[in-house]
Amino acid sequence: MKHYLLLLCCLMAQLCFAQVPVPYLQNPTPNSMIVNWKTSSDNETTVYYGTSSSNLNVTVTGTTNIFSDTGYSNNYYYHTAKITNLQPNTKYYYKVKTGANESLVYNFRTLPLPGQPSTADGKIRFLIMGDNQLKNEPRYDSLNLHAYKKIKQRFGLTQDPSDNIALTFMVGDQVDVGTLDHYENVHFKKNQKLSPYLPIQTTVGNHETYGTLGMSSYYAHFFIDELSYKNISSGNENYYAQQAGNVLFISLSSEHTGAAQQTWLQQVIAAAATDNTVHWIISLSHRPYQAEQYVGDISTWVRNTAVPLLTSSEKYLMHIGAHHHLYHRGQLKNSPNYQIISGGTAWDQYWGMSNEQDFDDVQKTLTDWTYQIVEVDVPNGKVDIESYSIGSIYNQKNSIVVDSFHRYKNLAKPAKPVITNVFTAPVTLPLTINGSNFSTTTSELLNTTQFLISKTADFSVIDKEFYRDYENWFGKEGNGNPDVTKNLNAGVDITKATIATNSITNGVYYVKVRYRDRNLEWSDWSDAKQFEITGSVVSNPALVLNKTEYLQNEAILATYTDGPGNQQDWVGIYKKGQNPSAVTSQGYKYTNGQTSGTADFNSGLATKGQYFAGFFANNGYTEITGRKNFYVGPKVVLQATSDTYPVGGTVVINYTNGPNLTNDWIGIYKMGQVPGSANPSAMWSYVTTAAGTKNFTGLPKGYYYATYLLEDGYTQIGEKVFFKVGDIVTDLWINKPVYTLGENITASWTDSPGIIKDWLGIYPQSVQTPNDQFTSYTYFDGVTQGTKTITGNVNGVPTTAGNYYMVMFTNDSYTEVSNRVSFQVVGSTLGTNETHNATEKNVILYPNPAKPGQPTFIKSDYPIEKIQLLSAAGQLLYETKNVNNQKFSLVNENLPKGVYFVKVHTRKLFTLKLIIE
Repeated sequence: MKHYLLLLCCLMAQLCFAQVPVPYLQNPTPNSMIVNWKTSSDNETTVYYGTSSSNLNVTVTGTTNIFSDTGYSNNYYYHTAKITNLQPNTKYYYKVKTGANESLVYNFRTLPLPGQPSTADGKIRFLIMGDNQLKNEPRYDSLNLHAYKKIKQRFGLTQDPSDNIALTFMVGDQVDVGTLDHYENVHFKKNQKLSPYLPIQTTVGNHETYGTLGMSSYYAHFFIDELSYKNISSGNENYYAQQAGNVLFISLSSEHTGAAQQTWLQQVIAAAATDNTVHWIISLSHRPYQAEQYVGDISTWVRNTAVPLLTSSEKYLMHIGAHHHLYHRGQLKNSPNYQIISGGTAWDQYWGMSNEQDFDDVQKTLTDWTYQIVEVDVPNGKVDIESYSIGSIYNQKNSIVVDSFHRYKNLAKPAKPVITNVFTAPVTLPLTINGSNFSTTTSELLNTTQFLISKTADFSVIDKEFYRDYENWFGKEGNGNPDVTKNLNAGVDITKATIATNSITNGVYYVKVRYRDRNLEWSDWSDAKQFEITGSVVSNPALVLNKTEYLQNEAILATYTDGPGNQQDWVGIYKKGQNPSAVTSQGYKYTNGQTSGTADFNSGLATKGQYFAGFFANNGYTEITGRKNFYVGPKVVLQATSDTYPVGGTVVINYTNGPNLTNDWIGIYKMGQVPGSANPSAMWSYVTTAAGTKNFTGLPKGYYYATYLLEDGYTQIGEKVFFKVGDIVTDLWINKPVYTLGENITASWTDSPGIIKDWLGIYPQSVQTPNDQFTSYTYFDGVTQGTKTITGNVNGVPTTAGNYYMVMFTNDSYTEVSNRVSFQVVGSTLGTNETHNATEKNVILYPNPAKPGQPTFIKSDYPIEKIQLLSAAGQLLYETKNVNNQKFSLVNENLPKGVYFVKVHTRKLFTLKLIIE
């Protein structure tokens, strides 16, 4: 049932000014389309449509909902009409009407049937766009206009966008905050050039969860919960799967990760595996798979859980993220899959604004505002993607192609390369390893090379790796605008790899190489070659401070090792943000030619603040190794008024002895998160005094800590203070409901307390009060979110058949911090609670009778094709197809007590009675 913000029962007469409504399309299918529009008065919702622009001969009436929001003073009438009984892949013309106001005549095209193209030449195309977000700057509406013009230019000025693009996918942050104002003026208004022609499908971003209404506004405006794939529905609007032609889009939520989404994703992937109409799978999430700016600001759930699941499918093409307001494209190392960022036009993000790192799995990062057109050649098994840039605030571009890539099925891989070096004697560094020329039987060009160097002949331990793409766009180009990116691999021959002087130790090594083409196909590895290094002296300079926090005037001790040994190498101290070559240091010490030693700053520093120590070469400003940051000032103390707070309660944090620097703040973080742009705080507040109290209300259940951070940054000082919100907060799940004796059990969890002595206990169902009568216990190193496989029969998996449960405990206690997960262990023969059907001996249903909240298990002598659950009156309640297993768990936790029938389709149909009592 659709959730709405607020339905006003009484309508007041309003002064109505002329307004031309602009429709917004969503949820396309081969047979239907949803049309929405917003007005400030009148509850009439009428759509006129037909297959000719001059004959809109069919009328549909819809519903009107009136929304309200804090700070929104206008009337908000939201009109929804679902047009049904349409023909697949057919162009329809339409207009909308509310009172005396009518829209222009627009058009849309229904989706083709599953597996089919939408154009006469066998293509289906999609438009990809990222963050809208900004209200008061004409950025996203400009991107929308450019996309409209490019579609017309590329496919024909006389054609409509709907003639060539099937739908638009938007990858989150459609708004900056979840308010009516932003949905009206950011998402809908800025999409008006295309939204009447192309249906828009959305992905949940972090900004949808903010604001006065948060996700409730998202749920009210969109109808995603109507969508399903192969009758697999997520049951919510946070994540969903939708097929268009021969492409299956899987829209993930990086904001609602956990067991439920993972289970749903596994079901979708399994269904797609046997669906001949699905040739390609594209996944989307707001937070991306990787990022070279604001390093770490990604979805680790997407990277470590979702994408590895998706790569198990041969149909998987790529992952699309946003969140970073730029464009980036890379490839997974060991599977033929792309990962991109399509970051729209939101808040500025250019070179030099954040922590940056050049990653091997990213080929290019461009600080351009872009959109993508994905073109699928259905009959020929090809996908081509082009990324168009409109530039930036520094340099405007007119939809210039800044990247293009593709994936074509059934093309041969490149030829196996050869290491051409001939090693007849030991060699000294530097050493250049030469690969043979790239060779292939296709027209593909070289994209990537990977050299591996190891001291073991089987390459079980890698001493050095060279992984390079033929281009590597990363970092600012020269001294110009920060939106101009440099190609670090310009002029580099990636078929050669040079081992630098003193970069590896002396000894015998082995080397091999493989080549990858631009269709993401890897060659076989070359034959390995052996060589010996002599005369190498490995230098690993380092600088270490004895502390990271010092009191004012406290002695500071810096230890340096493995330096170059110049007489005037030196260690210096500077304030944070200072350029050593431009200002005088706070203090310095020469090394006097020593390669290792200590630099003592016995007087310390008198002024509180943030500083860094650097190790510099030969009386200059060349830094030998990385800087070491530290803080000087009073030792701040935080204290929580309780260890546990109720959900919805107020967390009270007292602080004393703070340095009270400008924009110091207290942040609340979930256990295990490290403060930074990648991990935004759950809540935060500036401090303006050296001592005081901060209140934080509305934290969801979880394990948290409060920390004091300096000057609008992420430098933490003092001790963290830990607390819990809610009673049982850890989500725990296992990989199966039924195990055979001796079978491994894999447990996964989120939001554990993060204490090293947290543990997983397995108990028989008969032990309802946990004690030392456990079947097994397993520590998992205090990982707050992870997976553990329980093996073996000594403190491991159960050794006898029966019903069990697993639960998580904290800090070596019997305090339960997770839900209990029930499962069964069965042997080679039937257990005592496995009841044969009286008339059919080849299918078993157990336990029967069953209780609400417990699963019912089905065992068959033959592979199960389909299972149906029916009420006593014959109403179909649940169905699952392509089980392809001889065991199945039927979830009955939502079934009321009564009699049901289970139809099991194997080699023949079996009908069994199920009793819930």
